[in-house]
Amino acid sequence: MNNKKYALITGATSGIGIPTALEVASKGLHTTLICRSQEKGEQLKRQIVEKTGNKDVDIILADLKSLKQVSDASQHYLNSGKPLHLLINNAGVINTTHETTEDGYEAMFAVNYLSVFLLTTKLLPLLKSTGNQQEKKSRIVNVSSEGYRMARFIDFENINAEKGFKTFPAYGHSKLALMLFNLELAEQLSNHPVNTYAVHPGAVNTNLGAGDNTVLSRFLFPMFRPFFKTPEQGAATTLHAAFEPTADGQNGFYFANCKVRKIRKQAMDNAQAKTLWSWSDNRLADFYN
Repeated sequence: MNNKKYALITGATSGIGIPTALEVASKGLHTTLICRSQEKGEQLKRQIVEKTGNKDVDIILADLKSLKQVSDASQHYLNSGKPLHLLINNAGVINTTHETTEDGYEAMFAVNYLSVFLLTTKLLPLLKSTGNQQEKKSRIVNVSSEGYRMARFIDFENINAEKGFKTFPAYGHSKLALMLFNLELAEQLSNHPVNTYAVHPGAVNTNLGAGDNTVLSRFLFPMFRPFFKTPEQGAATTLHAAFEPTADGQNGFYFANCKVRKIRKQAMDNAQAKTLWSWSDNRLADFYN
């Protein structure tokens, strides 16, 4: 019997994604990286092979701002015939200026939420079938943020933050959507061999927001970075949710600092979670045909 385990990770070429990918590969999992840059993907692959000795590393190219590319990436993995034991939705962005994607969505909402919804739901049948063939359940880890607290509800009338864009409210909105997705997904998986988790990595010294020429990115981020966690420290909670045996009984839980964290009421709104799921499913319907 083949005991090889398989993992798929987004956003692995920067920030907490690098130590996350290194640790996953070091545990012997066949690791597939969804990367925007071929060059960075190949560089990380070489680093993984050199540091872990694990040569089972694949790269799928996709820009998560593009829903078509997200859909194609999921189909690429499905076509590979590989099982999937672990999906880590690590990619995330924080923008200090308003950006609209080719699909017409605000970029943070597109990357931090819609890409996760599309990739995960397209891979869900595979995650379920893989879980049925092993003793332990397959796992989905969604890298969220305490920033979800900055949004009180999903504003369907202003999904794309066109009514007065502000960085942190828009970022919080995207992360609240991700938390609600995790909530509804956990309920849907309650009778299936798959667990889903949301994690908060903490304030981590990464390049989020570094590309914007604004006061926030040029002065505030650098000023506070010495007080941030290292990427390795930030990745710890993701890896806890991915591998900790006791997490098998904690489907839908939210972790921070490798411990279960209470969730604010706006992220526990089952009715809004179902509404958001239905809205997302309708908006992305063409990608499931």
